[in-house]
Amino acid sequence: MRVAFQILADGEDVTALFKDRLKSLTIVDEAGMKSDTAEIVIDDRDYRVELPETGVRLEISIGFKETGLTFMGAYTVDELSGDYPVKTMTIKAKAADMLQGIRSPKTRAWEGKTLEDIAAKIAGEHGLRLAISDSLKPAFFGYLAQTAESDLNLLTRMARDLDATAKPAGDALVIVKRGEGKSADGQDLPTPVIAASEITNLTWTATGRGRYGKVTAEWSELGSAAVHQVSAGDGKPALKLRHRHATQAEAQRAAESALTRSKRASGKLSASLAGFYPSLSAEAYAELPDIKPELTGQWLVNRVEHRLDAVLVTSFDSERDNEEKST
Repeated sequence: MRVAFQILADGEDVTALFKDRLKSLTIVDEAGMKSDTAEIVIDDRDYRVELPETGVRLEISIGFKETGLTFMGAYTVDELSGDYPVKTMTIKAKAADMLQGIRSPKTRAWEGKTLEDIAAKIAGEHGLRLAISDSLKPAFFGYLAQTAESDLNLLTRMARDLDATAKPAGDALVIVKRGEGKSADGQDLPTPVIAASEITNLTWTATGRGRYGKVTAEWSELGSAAVHQVSAGDGKPALKLRHRHATQAEAQRAAESALTRSKRASGKLSASLAGFYPSLSAEAYAELPDIKPELTGQWLVNRVEHRLDAVLVTSFDSERDNEEKST
């Protein structure tokens, strides 16, 4: 099949300008607060390509002429570079809303709020709609100090205590629970089944156990000097969380989430595929049914890369609790 793409710049279709100059187009979908990115490398052999303005909004779709295109997202141009003597220009862009004020530091406090309350307030301040998993909405925080800390970092810190991820994507602030395999609106994410015959390269690591066997968290009531501890797990080595929490329930929740993350990191797998898999996305699962027996089953995807040049192929990184799978 013949590869195809479409690029809109601030709403104008500029695909034709790239037709005989495109060397590669790469889209990266990341889990967590890492920005989704797009990178376009073009042939600048005669220096006739004008430098695009930083801040231009790019809407990118890729696919095949025979089967159609898949919309991959909106990105804002933030970096330009070039090479000589090969004479190429590289245009780098980040997910459209990752360049806004949500990264600017603020100082304020939040008391007696749910995650949904806080996220809705922050989303509104930045002109974003809120997309949050139903399971996360009622998560309660007794007191949170936001001291010279960006809204994005605060949300990431809160999400981490819930084993979740938070980041702007398109026109939304998206907060999802890791491992649920669901989108922020509660829909099941597709789980592509990838046969061994479709894999061109695969690397894996299995440590046999999580990095930590026990996680301890501290909490103290507001206005009290007394410090209490709670823990999750009873193995070694032990990890003590840095942030102190406002209630015992919040501390326990954070310790359990940290232990879950640690176990999930005990198995890692990266694969390059022979074709284009638009249904693969960060925070979804991939099913590997017929590789090494200890590795078969579902893997939680945390990074996806789609690369278009002469061909269009997908690669991904993933993880799972290898200790649980091997028992």
